Amino acid sequence: MTSLLTLTNKDKKNRVIIVVLMIVLFIGLTNMFNNYRYKVDHGMKMTVESIAGHSLFMVRSTYDSILENETGTLTIEHIREIHTKLSVIEAYSDTVGRSVNTQLLTPITKDLKTISENMQQSYIENKQFTEADGTKYQTLLKKITALIPLIDKVYYVSDRYGPKVTLNVNHKEELVKFRETLKKYVSTLK
Repeated sequence: MTSLLTLTNKDKKNRVIIVVLMIVLFIGLTNMFNNYRYKVDHGMKMTVESIAGHSLFMVRSTYDSILENETGTLTIEHIREIHTKLSVIEAYSDTVGRSVNTQLLTPITKDLKTISENMQQSYIENKQFTEADGTKYQTLLKKITALIPLIDKVYYVSDRYGPKVTLNVNHKEELVKFRETLKKYVSTLK
């Protein structure tokens, strides 16, 4: 009879040991899984930030190149070049929008392209640019000049190392207001 009780006590001890080992194993596996998931999530976030950062750099630098190449003389070649650059910006803007889950830049770029297309169409119809086209051109340059600081304000945050791309859009309402104003202007074009 005593041997049965002793065996039962050993079984109880073994069960307790097994349960404790299972709990420790479960905690360890859960911790490993969470660390792995954190590394994957962090890696994905860094990848998306990198893609968004490169795309924003390309958007900004292409807008800057439009302003820097401003010739002062309105030619069809120059307007076509601007239109091509705006097409490049549109593609990169779409990538930025997908990265931050908010398409703010793409509609703006499309409206700017509409201005350049309108000017090209006017040139084809009149065989030259009109005075109204000159006004459209100046408006296009002014809009781009106003847009660049908004891009910085919305898509970048400052940290101790300087500006850094953020996937959390800031001051979005200013860019939305800019977009609405531009859309109104584009709707008035003939």
